[in-house]
Amino acid sequence: MNQAHRKFGLPALALLAGAALFPAGAPAAMLEIPVALDYRIVEQALGEQVFSGPGGTAEVYADATRCNTLVLSEPRVEGADDGRVRLLTSLRAHAGTPLFGRCWFAKSWSGLIETVQTAQVTPEASGVSFRVVDSSLLRADDRHEVLPEFLKSWIADYLHPRLGAVTIDLQPAVAGLREVLDSVALEARPAPPGETADLFASLRLAAVRPAPESLVAVLSLDVPEAPADPLADTTPPAEAPLTAEELAAWDEAWQAWDGFATWLIKTLALQAGPALTEALAETLLAARYDLRDALAGDARDRDPVRELFVQSWERLAPLVADLQLDLPGSQALRYATFVSAGNALLSLDLLAPHLGMRLDRDALRSMARVLAPAVSDYDLRYDTAVDPDLRLLFGLDPDFAVDMKLEEDDQATAAVALLARLLDGLIGSAHAAQIRPELIKQLNGWVPRRPEIEDYLHTVEQLLDAVARAEHGRGKLPEAYFEVYDALLRATAWQESCWRQYIVRQGAVETIRSPAGSVGLMQINIHVWRGLYDLDLLLASIDYNARAGSEILVHYLVDYAIRKLGPETAGSPDNIARAAYAAYNGGPKHLTRVRDPKTAASLKKIDKAFWQKYRAIQTEGPLAVKSCLAG
Repeated sequence: MNQAHRKFGLPALALLAGAALFPAGAPAAMLEIPVALDYRIVEQALGEQVFSGPGGTAEVYADATRCNTLVLSEPRVEGADDGRVRLLTSLRAHAGTPLFGRCWFAKSWSGLIETVQTAQVTPEASGVSFRVVDSSLLRADDRHEVLPEFLKSWIADYLHPRLGAVTIDLQPAVAGLREVLDSVALEARPAPPGETADLFASLRLAAVRPAPESLVAVLSLDVPEAPADPLADTTPPAEAPLTAEELAAWDEAWQAWDGFATWLIKTLALQAGPALTEALAETLLAARYDLRDALAGDARDRDPVRELFVQSWERLAPLVADLQLDLPGSQALRYATFVSAGNALLSLDLLAPHLGMRLDRDALRSMARVLAPAVSDYDLRYDTAVDPDLRLLFGLDPDFAVDMKLEEDDQATAAVALLARLLDGLIGSAHAAQIRPELIKQLNGWVPRRPEIEDYLHTVEQLLDAVARAEHGRGKLPEAYFEVYDALLRATAWQESCWRQYIVRQGAVETIRSPAGSVGLMQINIHVWRGLYDLDLLLASIDYNARAGSEILVHYLVDYAIRKLGPETAGSPDNIARAAYAAYNGGPKHLTRVRDPKTAASLKKIDKAFWQKYRAIQTEGPLAVKSCLAG
């Protein structure tokens, strides 16, 4: 293959792996961007342009007396193995001799007519057109039947021209792709003499390639050549720390990405079935764990979204392509264009890094409008409020929120009342009475001194016991795993925070917070779980934090470790708990890391520490945590 001519398809990453930069001095490379059109898009065009009669029929021919008629209906389009398009339609023909107001010697035919067509780019390169190369009548058993000569003539004279006039307009798709590409151009570049300054003006519809599964419209783009000496040392100089303005822009960029990704997954899920919805939710969760990891690092790349997009697109593109198969034609075209836009960005980032790729709020908005032209900035906003629809997407109860929003002055009083009701209702007043009221009041904001450690652990144990009992009663957790979950909850709280919600820093009590944004007793990450929990209450209330962490643990335990691994794969129930914690710690993709010999040493160390705590909880009970607090 000519080195300056490269092709890309789905999944993009599989075909892009190992590709090299263009050599210095080579002419501008041509990048091919395939837009895979489901054949229902062709059926929709036929319905609008040919089969527009009553009940989706097409009266191809009728004489003045209507003694001779040819009516087609129920078009079905599919790809053939030979690179052509096959159209099957139901046919009803009536032929006779009109005389004295009657139709003499009338005869009728019905069956299927097969037309074989080629597809090509329209002369003005704005869409796809078709040309009929063959047609035949099929019997019910799909065998060819000899057509009467006059019927052949009708089909050739009246049907073929109408089918040949059908076009699929791809100008909106080309315009949408060009807008996305223009929006990610890193900076304006001066144009050489006689050339345009528009980097992507060369984007055009170049070819059409029918395939069995889809009609592939191929867009081409001339990519400017690489720098003069790509073999030179390209190690960038060390960058100065980001200024305050750059840090603010950095925050705005990742928030724009998270708002876009959340909107996208929710939008796609509206059209998806249960299995695809679950996969979409997992994709969003994985994207947010990627964001958490990016925020945890000390380095701050000046374009954080580029890497987040690259990481997410490989997971997302196949899901969008699958979803396209269940959509009507007009929506399917938008989805196909959206996938192609993402693949084009990925291709440019890999093969032409000298162009740069900036995915800011404007670029993400342009991409969103390829999929949903009416999308607004409000739809794409970064919002920290609890979103019941997002909770439903994750299979969680939409009504997790507490009774009332805590005001700053009333946090302690409200939290005490809420916790007292929880303890009284779930573990019984006799059991709750063992907890002294003054200790309950101290839970929110309490950082225990050394003499208070055992009392503190006893109080937190009662809270965790209440949370566990509530979880037992919800019905999601299998009874056979009650004991596993009880130990998992306590060991996770130990591993994450030493059973602490608060610490003292510079003389002030504050909620424990990690550099990556994980907070409180269960170290719930505010970036990963944005929109699913009240971020203020995760910080202010140890009770709310405990219940939220418990719900997340049960999600990973039941929906991932038990359902996806099960005893057959994981072995003992305790190994199920270890898998659930690994997912809690690192996201769904970490579910199997405990048993994976390739797992990084740093993660193995985390898993070993958790296992030791889990076993200590099983054998020693809550006082095992004392070593953590006393140390």
